[in-house]
Amino acid sequence: MKRYLSKSSVTTFSLATFSLAALLFTVSCTPPPEAPKRPDTPTRAPTPITSDMNTGVTRGAIPANTPSVKVALLLPLSGESSAVGNAMMDAALMALSDSYLTVPSSQIRAQVVLIPKDTGNSPAETEQAAKQAIEQGAQFIIGPLFSQSVPGVSNQAKARNISVLSFSNNKTVAAPNTYVFGFLPEQQIARVAEYAYMQGIPYIAVLAPNDAYGQKVRDLLSDNYSHKGGIVNPVELYASSPVNIDAAVARLVNTYNDTPPERRFKAIFIADGGQQMKYIMESFKRYNFDLRKVKLLGTGLWDDPEIAAIPEMAGAWFPSAPPAPYKKFETHFVSVYGYKPVRLASLAYDAVTMITNLTMYGTGEGVDVAGLVDPRGFNGPANGLYRMNMDGTSDRKLAILEVMPGSFRVVDPAKTDFATPEALR
Repeated sequence: MKRYLSKSSVTTFSLATFSLAALLFTVSCTPPPEAPKRPDTPTRAPTPITSDMNTGVTRGAIPANTPSVKVALLLPLSGESSAVGNAMMDAALMALSDSYLTVPSSQIRAQVVLIPKDTGNSPAETEQAAKQAIEQGAQFIIGPLFSQSVPGVSNQAKARNISVLSFSNNKTVAAPNTYVFGFLPEQQIARVAEYAYMQGIPYIAVLAPNDAYGQKVRDLLSDNYSHKGGIVNPVELYASSPVNIDAAVARLVNTYNDTPPERRFKAIFIADGGQQMKYIMESFKRYNFDLRKVKLLGTGLWDDPEIAAIPEMAGAWFPSAPPAPYKKFETHFVSVYGYKPVRLASLAYDAVTMITNLTMYGTGEGVDVAGLVDPRGFNGPANGLYRMNMDGTSDRKLAILEVMPGSFRVVDPAKTDFATPEALR
């Protein structure tokens, strides 16, 4: 099932493109997950698949003369990020098939036709890809992946009155009709800060890379915690190398030891992940710092099996999408393609599922952009509840996970609706 596209590819994908694959899904795979539906909107809930055998209802077959809505899909299908881009492409195709397979054919009033485009390695290539997709009739754009490429795509789309749903997690590129679908750092930090403060942690230290991301985390956490009455101090920033990490950890340990016990930090927010976390943990051990004295806090970067494999991380807290929907998506993906997807593939799955379901019930004139910003949000089959806002930002209901030896567990579940004013849980 795995396939790669060349830069020159102009292939389009609709349900008809992989009718055989759809049959294989229903025979050899677990049932497809539910399409995202708006809370309290039962008319969007799919009819149970088990009814097919008794009623003769057909699913996934596009009725004759069904109008098409062309949707561009901008992903890095070549270059240094091609592994991520191709996994996202696979997830998008799976979402397109799954969405139609949950709906009786008689209810399908329009079909999505995906126009995949390779964004290569640069904003210039991405802008050119968007231009080509628009010239081929794209009425909506999903992507690109990287925030630096969003402005160029947005300008191309705005000139044609086309909306963009990017995978970026940088809210500075959000604008009306240019949406950011990624996990926003602001929401992750607010979520874990709220939880830590409610658990009685008054003082937090910060250990972060000395780059734009680390500085942003420092500023957001300091602002968020000070408003609650807490204190963020000390803050140690480091250049991303083992030597500099070691020096930053040494300064942090010295500050802890030199501070009166009643004013010592009770948690350390670490704005890093992956291999860097191993260096950080090794440094704490080198300076004989007992991490059981503090609570480790982080972001969704820790939603990674490698983090759970680090013994010193046990008990750490971080925010992420509810794990149950993602596990279901991952299992389904592996059964279809035979390999584990990267975490970002789940965003492509939810995005394409949402756009397909907003389109198939419509007039066929385009994507229901008004429906896209429904304040009740959508239940994404891979990442749980989210909603898109008029200003282009997004809200997600996040859970707090705790690192266990070899796994994670939910210690504070995500909220299940947007009924309350608080939008970060």
